[in-house]
Amino acid sequence: MVAPSVRVPDTLGQTLHQLALANGLAKSGIEVTLLCRYDKSASKNIKFHHNLKFESVVNPGIPFERIIFTKHAYQKVLEKLKSEHFDIVHDRGYIFAGSGVQAASEVGVKSILQVDDNWMRSELSATRIARLWPYHEKAIRSCHRQIELADGGFTVSSILREQISSWNKKAGNFKVIQNGYEDDRFNLSAEPLGIKKKLGLKGKMVVFVGALGPWHGIEELGQIAKTNPSINVIVAGGGYGENMPDADNLHHIGRLDRDEVPRLLVEADIGLAPYPNIDYGFSPLKIYEYMGCKLPVVATLLPSVEEATQGHALLVRPGQMSDAISKVIDNENLLSELANSAFSYASKERTWSVTIKKTISLYEELL
Repeated sequence: MVAPSVRVPDTLGQTLHQLALANGLAKSGIEVTLLCRYDKSASKNIKFHHNLKFESVVNPGIPFERIIFTKHAYQKVLEKLKSEHFDIVHDRGYIFAGSGVQAASEVGVKSILQVDDNWMRSELSATRIARLWPYHEKAIRSCHRQIELADGGFTVSSILREQISSWNKKAGNFKVIQNGYEDDRFNLSAEPLGIKKKLGLKGKMVVFVGALGPWHGIEELGQIAKTNPSINVIVAGGGYGENMPDADNLHHIGRLDRDEVPRLLVEADIGLAPYPNIDYGFSPLKIYEYMGCKLPVVATLLPSVEEATQGHALLVRPGQMSDAISKVIDNENLLSELANSAFSYASKERTWSVTIKKTISLYEELL
């Protein structure tokens, strides 16, 4: 499994997703080698299945490091494929990546390409250089080439599959395998974190958990707080400048340890998932984790979010979340109905075990 942009350990969604997938496959009996930015000393207290091994890729940390970094990862993968036997190379792709599918194609090993979001839209929201025509053209060629080299692949939503088919029509044949959540961690057995007591808060509490990146509607959290001064808005996350709106009832508590997240969720009243009016084709981990803790979800109405929630969340148009919270926060019957519906749906259809089974089926189709 090739994921050179993923840092282990880390609390970002890409790391949580890749580790859950790799460790879940290992638990199912598959021997997995994960090539990533692995810090052995920092990971010594994390338990992984014995079938999961790590190969570390060192980040050069220099300008345009991604291109050089990808070349380094490609050499690592090629070396492993020539010295050991592997049935499949599972490559987590991104712009100017694809080291796994490239190396696999050269030595005749089957490969699949994993696409977690619309790489081009993510790149455009994250860096100005992506708007320059030469960069954009090269990026599109990189996306096309990775899809072309792969023997198969999957996206995390049908919306995303449709989007990336514009890069290469071959992607139209990719499977759709949604993300999941750790039902052994995100459940009602979690002991409340006691954040209200720690912060001296009273009243209702809504929460947002996640990276403070441009793909999240962070400004809406401020609007919710200002429109609803009696509601406590708790934000757990960091990174990407940490530009938080300012409001007396908005409390940014920073990144939590992984085991602390469900403890926060079980004492909240609503889980928030705001997004800008751009659909990246996500399959949002946070939404499934909210649902696993039986938390009613209010999220932005986008095609991929609608596909992910399947009618088990309250979806509102971009920019309208603060008004929606005002209307539902004291409607106990509606919130209870949303919570029960969300939990039933997620616990049956959105656990990682479901995702793992679908991934193994894809492997078996290729072999």
